[in-house]
Amino acid sequence: MNALVAYFSQTGNTRKVAEAIGRGLSAAGCESVRVRPIEKVGPEDWLAFDLVALGTPVFYYREPENVGAWIRRLAPRRPVPAFTFITHGGNPANTLRRLQRLLRPKGGRILESFECPGYDTYPIYLKSFRQWGRPSADDLAGADGFGRAAARLAERSLAGEAVPEASYPFVGGRTFRLSVLCRRPLLDYLFPRIEVARDLCIRCGACARRCPTGNIALAPPGGTFRWPVFADRCLRCYLCERVCPRNAIRCDWRMLARVMNP
Repeated sequence: MNALVAYFSQTGNTRKVAEAIGRGLSAAGCESVRVRPIEKVGPEDWLAFDLVALGTPVFYYREPENVGAWIRRLAPRRPVPAFTFITHGGNPANTLRRLQRLLRPKGGRILESFECPGYDTYPIYLKSFRQWGRPSADDLAGADGFGRAAARLAERSLAGEAVPEASYPFVGGRTFRLSVLCRRPLLDYLFPRIEVARDLCIRCGACARRCPTGNIALAPPGGTFRWPVFADRCLRCYLCERVCPRNAIRCDWRMLARVMNP
């Protein structure tokens, strides 16, 4: 089997899990295993693989906007054994269920999933939901084992055995309501604006290099070096604020911090 492990990773947690799953797939006998970030996987690239795994962190109780958009752009294909994996610092809500619903029309048959905590660096969580040190060595060993099991399930499915699709119970109540509400444009209204203190900015480019969606530019095409400019692909992950070495990217978290950390 030729296997693709596609992933989106903001801080590296999901990438580590993806690599561990890839090692498990290789150990189980997959002839070729490609572990790639989703931005390097084109809409038709997944057509060449016999097994597909997709991983993402959980943002605001669901998959990030760019992950959903990537799935919607995929070229439809014949049914293929597929697997999903997520990392989260708090409550994953219905993320696995949503990924299944997005992939099914494209031909992805989700046979099994893996999830584990990932260290949460979101600014308003001062002490809660941090999951220090995760994914741990045990988490990554579990991901390796998941990769081995996924290869065996896919092999059975490709051999014609009726392997059932995974089933995920619906998570309702307050968590579901939050997953519906925490979307743009409401996020843009409720959460802090990103501002640049020009007297502190040294134009090092750290924010642009680390932005997971390429939303930050330091210069327009053909232009000169300038302050960070933000486009319209922001996920409200605020990684730029956390990686700025001079604290030049600033957000006012006081109100939300009081709510989330009483």
